[in-house]
Amino acid sequence: MLIFVIIASVVWLISTAALGWQQEQLNRYIADPSLHEATPDNPRAYSAKAAQLVKDMETEKALENLTLALGFSNYQALPEVYYNRGNINLRKALSMSSADGRLLPLIELAKQDYRSALQLNADLWEARYNLEVALRIVPEDPDLESDFEKNEISSQRSIESKAFKIDLP
Repeated sequence: MLIFVIIASVVWLISTAALGWQQEQLNRYIADPSLHEATPDNPRAYSAKAAQLVKDMETEKALENLTLALGFSNYQALPEVYYNRGNINLRKALSMSSADGRLLPLIELAKQDYRSALQLNADLWEARYNLEVALRIVPEDPDLESDFEKNEISSQRSIESKAFKIDLP
């Protein structure tokens, strides 16, 4: 029985040491992602890499890393990941001219990310503020925006459809 306890203790010690080593490697990566070539499969690592890519002005790659971080549903910082994605899209949209066709989709993506962040953490005031900024740029109130008008069919018009049947072989 004593031998079994010793073996179990050694196995536990080795597994704990291995987990500690992995955590230390992850912390080193997070401290400075630019020193490493490969990104560990961890949401904190993807978030850190995205922050470094934003500093390096590589927003597309940063969005990819934040999207990878969203794949971890148990990650506690998901609201911040959505918030950061919204910020990247909103900044890109604000740097474009109003005639650019990508402006509206980027703002809509930013609004969706801010809403997702607020669903997960309603106390994230920065996301609430940025959502308001995005809503001022592209409002969603049908009373304020003429683009929301729907074509109405007048009562004098009628639409008829004729049905037909095609026999298939």
